[in-house]
Amino acid sequence: MHLFSSWTLVAEHILAFLLIVVSPLVSYFYERPFLRAISSSRQRLAFYRYIIFVQWPVAAAALWILGPANLFFPPSNPGHSLPGYARVLFGILLAAFFILGLMPFFQSLRGEKFRAAYARAYHRSLDDVSKLLPETNQERLWFAAISVTAGVCEEILCRGFMIRYLDGIALHLPLVWAVLLAAAIFGVNHIYQGKLGMLKTGIAGTAFGGLFLFTGNLLLPMLLHTAIDMQAVFVLRPVKPQQDETIQSTS
Repeated sequence: MHLFSSWTLVAEHILAFLLIVVSPLVSYFYERPFLRAISSSRQRLAFYRYIIFVQWPVAAAALWILGPANLFFPPSNPGHSLPGYARVLFGILLAAFFILGLMPFFQSLRGEKFRAAYARAYHRSLDDVSKLLPETNQERLWFAAISVTAGVCEEILCRGFMIRYLDGIALHLPLVWAVLLAAAIFGVNHIYQGKLGMLKTGIAGTAFGGLFLFTGNLLLPMLLHTAIDMQAVFVLRPVKPQQDETIQSTS
């Protein structure tokens, strides 16, 4: 039993090293040049497949090392110990953040003109990262698979595993600080997206971590993470020729 516990601890440290050190280095020295070089659908699909085939085995390793019970539930749930007014305020802030995050999808439901406007805004706001946005039906299918991959695997690794690791395995940080540091690590893992991309994902990681503590399980963060990424498949769908003519005539 002692040998098994020692092996588990070593495996946890190795996984943390991969996420904190190796993954950001790979993101900067491999994924960032890969992203900037994308100029065709074939290269874009290759990047999609790379992300999927890397993240699932690492998430599976985390599940095998710690077990679902230690990953899908936070070490403790301070949200239920908050005063009623603080819990309501925290819930409102989280709801506002995720509603804003899904606003491109909600606004696109208002009509093709709004959808097309948000599609253009997507490309402007993401700069080089816009090269990852899907353009063909095949790319949209793979992008949907990436959205599910990110929603499940990144939440398992950067919330479920990393918060528990920082709170109870390695540094024994207070839970709130563990959430914040895990969010920073999540942001640095997206260094291939540039400084603004790291900032955005770090803020999103804080919100996902807060939601993890607030709800007491990883399910809702997984679903919302998937939905926020997946909305690009809807917002960026092709405009039919007759719709395109209507948009141009009304703009």
